[in-house]
Amino acid sequence: MNLCVILALSQLFYSNPDSIIRGVYINPYQANNKDYLEKIFIRADSGLINAIVVDFKSDYGFLTYASNIALAKEIGAIKRYIDVDYLIKNAALHNLKIIARIVCFRDNYLSQYKNYAIFDDSGKIWLDNKGLAWTNPYKSEVRNYLFETTKEIVELGIKSIAFDYIRFPTDGDVERIRLTNVEGPHFTPIIQFLKKVRDGLDDEVEIGVCVFGFAVWYNLRTEGQDIEKMGEHIDILYPMLYPSHFHRNFKKEVNEYWRNYWIYFDSVKEAIKKSPLSVKIAPFIQGFDLRAKSFDSDYIFSQMNGTLSAMADGFVIWNAGCNYSISWTPLSWARNLILKRSVQMSPNTRMKEEGRRYQDKTLEQLLAQEKIQKKNLTMHQTHSLIDSLPLLKSRKVYPDPMIP
Repeated sequence: MNLCVILALSQLFYSNPDSIIRGVYINPYQANNKDYLEKIFIRADSGLINAIVVDFKSDYGFLTYASNIALAKEIGAIKRYIDVDYLIKNAALHNLKIIARIVCFRDNYLSQYKNYAIFDDSGKIWLDNKGLAWTNPYKSEVRNYLFETTKEIVELGIKSIAFDYIRFPTDGDVERIRLTNVEGPHFTPIIQFLKKVRDGLDDEVEIGVCVFGFAVWYNLRTEGQDIEKMGEHIDILYPMLYPSHFHRNFKKEVNEYWRNYWIYFDSVKEAIKKSPLSVKIAPFIQGFDLRAKSFDSDYIFSQMNGTLSAMADGFVIWNAGCNYSISWTPLSWARNLILKRSVQMSPNTRMKEEGRRYQDKTLEQLLAQEKIQKKNLTMHQTHSLIDSLPLLKSRKVYPDPMIP
């Protein structure tokens, strides 16, 4: 009986290293560059990455592949950057998971069609601080267009989706926004869309959402991002926990490395707490130098280390220009860390080394010991800075501001 308990507990805390997402974002222009993709495939063969996030509906709203959607053709929203057959075939050859990024409600194309846009108080189409227009999430036609796009992408052979900009706008003169067809709080049309996607696609399709990092801490009513409600209809959550986007006193620490670490560690734990057990957590890593005092390998690895120590399901590095020259070294550290912990948590290893010692222990004792061992995993290192990891109980705590 006790041996069965040991095996069950070992399985609970054991993670297949190949199941831990280690991804990078690829924009539609680089996704059209086969020389660039070949370099990505080499990195995949070396074991540094096992996933790529690729734009199938871009930040501007155009579709990056040869879509057959009639409305997309009518509004001129098809650009045909990606050779989907080539991408899928080669990703499979190199054991790369393709995650299709779909930008939802920021759309400079669909917003020009009929009255699908968000308007301002003068009756004109409202523009954000980058001069881009947004569609109105309350419009069922807008949600239907997004669903048809998602369905088509899945039919192409992509089985993992990441919805981005799945929210109301925040950047620009938002006080001038005048919404129509309003029914319920801002989260209402967001959840309606996710439910439509969940009900309309096969269960084998992985549905993910990209949310503001602060959404794991607070219900963002203005943006319409409520991760607890989203969690009922998704498979994976991608919080964008970029240190540059939080107030400088948020998770204030003695240096930049540990601030980054605790932002990711604490935020992942918070996301896990607010999400169903079935929902994976894989934050975006800041792979760009905005507001970084020292943008180097340690800066990137500190985020990875916090993510993995919090028992997340992986991470994706974001760099808009797809320049990951600084990221390959910390990715190798992260891979070593994952492999080391996988060996430590292996059921077979645990059974051989400790099975006899546990034969006479009660279930309560086993659970207590597993909890301690799991906590100790945050202390193991593949990098020198981890030697100085402060204990949670001795960590200096600063009050976190309410705004990022």
